[in-house]
Amino acid sequence: MTDRIYGEFARYYDLLGWNRFAQFSAERLKNFVAFRGQGKETVLDLACGTGELEYRLKRTKMRFTGIDISWKMLTEARRKNKNVKFIHGDMTNVRLNQKFDIVVCFFDSVNHLSGITAIKRLFKTARMHLNKGGFFIFDMLTPEGLERWEAIDIRREKDYYVTINGHYDQDKIKAEVTIEGFVKSGRSTYQRFNQVVAECSFTLDKVAEALTIAGFDDISVTSFNNDEPIEETSRWFFVVR
Repeated sequence: MTDRIYGEFARYYDLLGWNRFAQFSAERLKNFVAFRGQGKETVLDLACGTGELEYRLKRTKMRFTGIDISWKMLTEARRKNKNVKFIHGDMTNVRLNQKFDIVVCFFDSVNHLSGITAIKRLFKTARMHLNKGGFFIFDMLTPEGLERWEAIDIRREKDYYVTINGHYDQDKIKAEVTIEGFVKSGRSTYQRFNQVVAECSFTLDKVAEALTIAGFDDISVTSFNNDEPIEETSRWFFVVR
């Protein structure tokens, strides 16, 4: 991976609403810990982005460490969370001298990886940083979910104007979206931004095989959206150990 994936766009990530998924994930994680944990878990957040997960759970007793490859994202994360440790690093090969009760990787961050080899490295990294009996929790866009990127969206709000142009390659199970727009920066001035995001997906059996190779033998997968049957879901939700 490279740290160019989110540059200046990181400044507008929350404003434009991309932090909303972290809010849903925070609720999922909070409920999981309430049901399965003790409430004082240590959590490693791979691809932590702007630190929205940590911000939403700051009143809990969970203790977070965030990893991200984008310096700009980490700047935003540190601004929002003064008492959380954030580290610049690649989630596929970072090595910390520490183990955690839970490792998470949310908002299709796994889909950002370019191939199954990189995903295997990520799963191995997650496994290496888990305490015995710890959980690795993550989501992934399914091929069906990635196909929905084939669309054009225009958003007009008081402080910004955004166009989102997506394309899906069915043969490669890959998608690319170009996000362009203007954000108000003064009384009559606007700041232009441009961000390209590429993602790919894989069949469920390949993901399960990669998890098994990494050392996970207890694999649970459900639909992230409870209204969607898993055979048709746009996003998988994994809890493994």
